Amino acid sequence: MPTPFQAEAWIEYAIGMIILFTRIAARCSQIGLKWDGDDYFAVLAVVFFTGELVMLELIGQFGSITGMSDELALTLTHKQINRIVVGSKCLLAGWISYTTLIWCLKACMLFFYKRLTLNLRQQGLVKITGGICIAGYVATITVYLTHCHPIHSLWQVYPYPGDDCALNISKYLALVVTNVVTDFMILYIPLPLLWSVQIPLHRKLRFGLWICTGRFLMVAAVLRYILCLRDVSQINISTIWSIRETFLGIMAVNFPILIPILMTFLSKARYAISSVKPTTGSGGEALPDSLRLSHVDRFGKKKTVHEITGIDNESEELIVKKGDWHAESENSVGR
Repeated sequence: MPTPFQAEAWIEYAIGMIILFTRIAARCSQIGLKWDGDDYFAVLAVVFFTGELVMLELIGQFGSITGMSDELALTLTHKQINRIVVGSKCLLAGWISYTTLIWCLKACMLFFYKRLTLNLRQQGLVKITGGICIAGYVATITVYLTHCHPIHSLWQVYPYPGDDCALNISKYLALVVTNVVTDFMILYIPLPLLWSVQIPLHRKLRFGLWICTGRFLMVAAVLRYILCLRDVSQINISTIWSIRETFLGIMAVNFPILIPILMTFLSKARYAISSVKPTTGSGGEALPDSLRLSHVDRFGKKKTVHEITGIDNESEELIVKKGDWHAESENSVGR
């Protein structure tokens, strides 16, 4: 019988994998194998999300040195000690898998921004943020592997290796700093564009909602840090919050890809329904297809015609800020 923690973890894993595979399948359907960088990192996210959950399961089965003491270690059998050693090694692997997954999601966001801000000055900010993210990842993994020396102290049961080795305090500190700082930089990139971009209001609101999910991730990261340090000897708190944070990250990162998919599906469904029973004008003739797909107000006056172009059309658009550069009218987003 699975514990509540296991049930939650596997449910979130299943939903997260559905989201990732839906995104990958949609991109393959649209562009084939001519992938962008975020598509490759989405595949890596599948690998490391699976690795994270497997490591959490093994930690739950074998245990770890978190909460260990010399008195408790002396009561353990040789078999129990060997299991804890294996579990503690899985704990280190779990930290690395979790952190790598978080940074893969950051990379997905940055590559998406790179397409979104094509030929704009924000490209420089995207590149700077990407460089800082790489440096932050290297620094975080370096702390994981060096804060407890020698490294085998991370799975040493007896004698007690010390609080920093057993309780992973340095890992929490390094992660919360690099994670929150890079999240904030990624969150800032689209803000200047959101105010001046030439797109309909409903799409501005959609982008605004997407940006708000980035704030939730920052809150989740800080909350995980606070809760874990409040009771640092309980490994369950750390593991459950790691899976929650990565699950929220997967949802947030794939939001701009999945929404166009949903909108396209609904548009095709409406078109199929209208094809069965054609809409007629005042003269009794069927209206053109473009008018069937158009947005019509309550008075029957056509307001806007939305072109249904593909699954990821929004992510491929060129967002042009007034005064940044002179572009041809067909390159603007306001159509």
